[in-house]
Amino acid sequence: MRSLLRLFGRSRADARTPQVKLTAGSSAESAPTSGLLTVEYAVSAAAEVEAVLRVVVAGAAKPAYETPIRLTGEPQRGWVAVHGHLLPNGPARLRLEVAAADGRVLAERAMTLQVRDQGPLAELTRDSLRRAGVPLVVDSCDASLYPYEDEALTAWYDRPPAAVEAHLTSLGQTGGATPVEIEALRHFVDNGFLVVPDVLDADHLARLNAALDDAVARKVEGYEWGVSQRLHNLHLQYPAIRELWLHPTVLRMLRLIFDAPGRPCQSLTYVFGSQQEHHQDTIHLTSFPAGRMCGVWTALEDVQPDSGELVVFPGSHRLPRVYMKDAGIPKVGEDWSQFGATVTPMWTELLGDRFAREVYRPKAGTILIWHENLMHAGSMRLDMAKSRRSIVGHYFAEGSVVYYDSSGMPGVLYEGDLPA
Repeated sequence: MRSLLRLFGRSRADARTPQVKLTAGSSAESAPTSGLLTVEYAVSAAAEVEAVLRVVVAGAAKPAYETPIRLTGEPQRGWVAVHGHLLPNGPARLRLEVAAADGRVLAERAMTLQVRDQGPLAELTRDSLRRAGVPLVVDSCDASLYPYEDEALTAWYDRPPAAVEAHLTSLGQTGGATPVEIEALRHFVDNGFLVVPDVLDADHLARLNAALDDAVARKVEGYEWGVSQRLHNLHLQYPAIRELWLHPTVLRMLRLIFDAPGRPCQSLTYVFGSQQEHHQDTIHLTSFPAGRMCGVWTALEDVQPDSGELVVFPGSHRLPRVYMKDAGIPKVGEDWSQFGATVTPMWTELLGDRFAREVYRPKAGTILIWHENLMHAGSMRLDMAKSRRSIVGHYFAEGSVVYYDSSGMPGVLYEGDLPA
C-alpha cells in the first residue's frame, strides 16, 4: 500500500498533498541501446502544484538531473536523455521522481536501461566525456556540451596528409582494403565523398522502384505527384528499401571510413529533386566525436540533366563546422525561418567562390557516400517532368554520441544485428 501511495503522491502525513501521476518509458528498457538513451515522460496533478522532476541513478549520492516543473491537470510531457557512455555497459537502474518543495516524493517511476557502448571508439568517447565533465543527463542536446577540441578524437580522414597516408598504407599492407577501396578512400579524404558504381542489380532496382511506386500510389505522408517532398523511413514498410539500408557494400565502405561499424539512422526517399539549398549535414545529424556521420545517396534511375540533380562542392568538407552555438539562435521547433535566415548565409559566406560546383549524374544502382561536413545541395528542377528517384540514408559510427544539433533532440540508431 505504501508503494502505491508513493506512486500517486498521496501521503498519510499530509492528506492535502495533491495526487500526482507520472508515466515514463524508454526503448532502452527492452533492447540494448548505444549513445544517448531517451526517457520520455508525462506528469500531471489533480491540483496545481510546484514540484521538481529528478533523475536518480542507483548508487549515486545525489540526483543526476533535476528541474522545476509546474503541474496542472493537463499532462506535461517531456524527455531527458542519458549519456550511456557514462554508465557501465549492461543494465543500469535509475528512477524518475516528482518531488514537492520540501523534498517529499510525490510520484516515481523506476526503470532499468540496457546500455551498449562497446568498441575502441566508444572507449575513446567515454574517456573524453568524463574528462570534460559532460553531464550524465540532459534535456537538450547541443554542441556546446562536448569537447570537440579534443584532438585525440580526430578521425583518421580528417588528420594531416602524413597520418592519412600512413593509415591507407597500413590498410594495404594488412589486406584490410583492396587497392580499389583504398583509392576510393583517398578520394573521400581529398574531396569529401566517394562513388561506388553498380552496387545494385536490376532485380533490386526493380523492387526499389516498385516500392516507391506503391508509396506514391498510397500517398504516404500525403504525397502529391510532382512535388519535391521526401518520404521518411520507408525502410520500415518496404523490404527492398530495408535491404538497401543494410546493404553489405554500403556497410563495408562505411566500416573502412569510420574504422568502426556504421549504423543507420534514417532513410529519405525522393521521386523528384529536393531543390534544397547548399548545406552541411553536421548541424542536423550531429556526432560526437566529430566526423562520425556519413550520408549515402543511391540512384534508383539514371539521373538526367535539368532534373534537380545533386550538387557537391569537392573539398568543402574541410570548412569549419557550423553548429547552433555558432549561429546564436534557439533550437528549431516547427518554424525553420530563423534558421534559414541565419545559418544559410553563414554557409554561403564559408563557401565563397573557392570551391567548384560539381553536378552529380550517376547511373542507376550507383551509391555516393559523403563526409558529414561536405557542402552539398539540390539544384533547381529546370524540367519539372523529369524525376530524380533516389534514396538517402544517414549513418553514424558505432560508439559515437548521436544527436540533432538543430533541434536539440537525441538521435536514434538501428540497434539490431548488422550483416556480416
